[in-house]
Amino acid sequence: MSEQENKNPEEKSTKTGVPMRTYLIMILAGVYVAYLGVSLCQNVIKGADGSNPGFMVVGVIFIVLGVVFVINGIRGSLRVSKAQKEQENIEKEPADSISASENVEEASEASEGEDESSPAPAKKMSLADRANLVSRMGDVNEEDEEL
Repeated sequence: MSEQENKNPEEKSTKTGVPMRTYLIMILAGVYVAYLGVSLCQNVIKGADGSNPGFMVVGVIFIVLGVVFVINGIRGSLRVSKAQKEQENIEKEPADSISASENVEEASEASEGEDESSPAPAKKMSLADRANLVSRMGDVNEEDEEL
């Protein structure tokens, strides 16, 4: 990575790598191109000197391109902001999931009839261990329902 990318990593989209400022520039460029298209069309309608029907076609094309630029810029900026929010949630989630998994582990140990007064060992669970724990809890719940 270059130094500039290291300075502001949260500004980049996680999927495309396009910075937010690129989308903002795209929106501004789209507005300007659409403005130029409207100006060309107005000059042809008013009958300004040097204008011909070809300028009307170019004006309409400019308007369409400007609108496309604005829409793509808005969509891209929304994608980047959504990805940033998801990234923030992912960064916050591990601390929450560790405490939740410890609570689930303690509950499963208590339901298996182990001594609750003994302290539970503080170990980090792998993804496979968590999946096994959930499946064991489902089995225990099914057995309780059958009784």
